[in-house]
Amino acid sequence: MAKRIVAAIVLIATIVTAAAWPRQSVAQGVADTFPPYQSRYFGETGHSAVNWFLETWKNTPNALFTLGYPISQPFLEESFTNPGQFYRVQYFERAILEEHPENFGQQGNRFYVLGRLMGRKLAEGRENEPPFLPVGNPGDGTWFAETQHTLRDGPAPFRSFWQSNGALETFGYPISEQFQEVNQADGQTYWVQYFERQRMEWHPNEPNPQYRVLLGLLGNEYRQRVHSGNSAFDFRDPANALPRPFIYGFNAHLYGQGTGWQDRNRVLTLSKNAQVYWIRQQVRWQDLHDASGQIFWGELDNIVADANAQGVSLLLSIVSAPSWATDNGSNGMPSRRHFSTFGDFMGQMAARYRGRVQAYQIWNEQNRACENGGDCARDGGVGGTVAGADYYVDMLAAAYTSIKANDPMAIVVSGAPTSTETNRSDIAISDTEYQRQMFANPKFRSNVDAIAVHPGGQYNPPDAMWPDNPGPGPNWQNSREFYFRRVEDIRGVMVANGMADKQIWLTEFGWATANNTPGYEYGNSISFDTQAVWITRAFEKGRYEYAPWVGAMFLWNLNFAVPWRATGNEFHEQASFGVLNGDWSPRPAWNAIQAMPKN
Repeated sequence: MAKRIVAAIVLIATIVTAAAWPRQSVAQGVADTFPPYQSRYFGETGHSAVNWFLETWKNTPNALFTLGYPISQPFLEESFTNPGQFYRVQYFERAILEEHPENFGQQGNRFYVLGRLMGRKLAEGRENEPPFLPVGNPGDGTWFAETQHTLRDGPAPFRSFWQSNGALETFGYPISEQFQEVNQADGQTYWVQYFERQRMEWHPNEPNPQYRVLLGLLGNEYRQRVHSGNSAFDFRDPANALPRPFIYGFNAHLYGQGTGWQDRNRVLTLSKNAQVYWIRQQVRWQDLHDASGQIFWGELDNIVADANAQGVSLLLSIVSAPSWATDNGSNGMPSRRHFSTFGDFMGQMAARYRGRVQAYQIWNEQNRACENGGDCARDGGVGGTVAGADYYVDMLAAAYTSIKANDPMAIVVSGAPTSTETNRSDIAISDTEYQRQMFANPKFRSNVDAIAVHPGGQYNPPDAMWPDNPGPGPNWQNSREFYFRRVEDIRGVMVANGMADKQIWLTEFGWATANNTPGYEYGNSISFDTQAVWITRAFEKGRYEYAPWVGAMFLWNLNFAVPWRATGNEFHEQASFGVLNGDWSPRPAWNAIQAMPKN
């Protein structure tokens, strides 16, 4: 077991009183955190490092030693270097990190999150002590004009440690020379040096060389001084350490206003009445973009306006290229030469709906052959060839770049491969394998905010899983592709490929009931009451058992039975997945969703 050192902070008599230290406060006008929203939970302290704080932690050399574990959730706090300015902060054992929204989008966001100048705060009042007085340039390359101090490897090897563990971005400039100081915790005298963000202490007799230079636990020290009653520091289990509030969503049909069957505001109201405030709406690129280059936004403008007016957030799932943008005139993925066209289309959409559409999903079930040159609406999907994962990632990157340029707050979600263990390029590629190939592409991580998954369900309750705990059978039983817990397999692939910090969004899941569609016969064994029980149990698993790595769940679906009834087939499989009947009356599942806790 690695030795864990608690480096004591020297208690300085001249430090200002606690009343002068920064206080937590509710401040208006602080910009929201930019996506991606990600999380890594640390049971050692009962907190998750989240979002861009986590990104900074990951990019800091030897982060556990130089920053330590997270000890708080993010909260707003007044700056002590810029009084009157409030920043979102997260405390770590050895540092306090704060967001600087003014730096977002510049220099690869290197300076979006900065360490607070804790060393300067610790040294306040000592400016006239000899070690803190400016020194002249010795001409040996060790002097920093910014603070007029040197950084050397003698007597203590602080320069080497500084250079090897993040240098300027982690510690800042030196603000003192090396000098000897008594550590009040053990009464011993050590060589120390103060930096803008830290204090180093040399323990030459420590047997383990890793611990001969120790850093102050400045985050812990500040917490003890000013935050004894702040709930942001309370120990949390994983379910209560999410990077953002959990998203409950419906897949819904919002198009068709003006027909005899559609009432969009009724759909939105029914979603809100169930306390579900997100809707995923599929949008076909082919319906909006003319070969001339003109875009006809049409009813989508009204959908966005109505959702916005009702306070419902939107995830738009973009699919189906125009025939003029594909190689074979189909409506699958665009050809490579039209990736830039697709990117421009997505950029215009993001600009038009900035602040009103919260998330965009780039394609749907792209591991199916019919999504690339075939027809997914006929006979369960016919024709085409599965587009390679690298092909998809290149298309995703084109969309991501344009979306972010026009709406940095928009969340970009990857397309969710369909749950299958088939491996035939003319039908489908296994979802676990396709996700693995996406994760292996270095472009993927930097061009996605959340990873979408479509777990199976078929005739299996959400706690079942092949082979250890199979469903009732006899069919749709002997493959993991038929189970809701397929999401656990995808999570395993993510962990194995360095993607564990990204959140999963379940953008489709659900259970069919009685229907007349071939291939969905399992629904005939699922009653409305059973559907309700399985749906609410799945939500419970995602929210609590899969925390913090599942961040959103969109049920398939809310109201598809309404248009199917209007066309004379309320027993179509899409209708059977719904939680409303074709006459708008709620099924038991809608009532159960309304009643279940959501926090």
